Amino acid sequence: MNTFEIIILALALVFNSWISYLNAGLVLAGGAFVRKFLYTGITFLVQFILAGVGIWVGYKVGSPELKVNMLISLSILFILGLKVLLSGIRQQAPEKVFDYNVTKVVFFAALAEGITPLIIGIAIGLLSIDPYLNWLLIGVFLIFGILAGQIIPVQMGIRSLKLRLGPVGGFLLLAAALKLILNLSGF
Repeated sequence: MNTFEIIILALALVFNSWISYLNAGLVLAGGAFVRKFLYTGITFLVQFILAGVGIWVGYKVGSPELKVNMLISLSILFILGLKVLLSGIRQQAPEKVFDYNVTKVVFFAALAEGITPLIIGIAIGLLSIDPYLNWLLIGVFLIFGILAGQIIPVQMGIRSLKLRLGPVGGFLLLAAALKLILNLSGF
């Protein structure tokens, strides 16, 4: 995978979890800086580690035949892209958000949001020449997405969230799958 494809997948990861980041930013808006730092740290570490585990697994179990790895990655990205797109379209804005002041809730919410980076990490690892560089690039986008989710509600004075960017993440995953189709077909 080239850097452009990794950036597309990293943006898809951020947009997939964007509503969770913004909800946490709303809940923690008036709270102490320590709670915001704890949320940001736990969420980033869990998602970053799960993405790294996925990249490592994909890199280690990949086939020596490049086309096999491309087909497996294509299947992963296509199925996950459709799932994210359709669930993002169908899902309503959450009425009740989690209490992110409890560390256990933050950890389990980060773990639930970390499943997608794990799966996308496997797809990236199957096609990686330099997996650690890809992992760091994903980490940069994740940390900026989480921090933006903490800052935007405070700066804009958002009281409730009607903004859903999950479908955008689904479109980006499908765009990466389309790019793999073009690579497989020789265009």
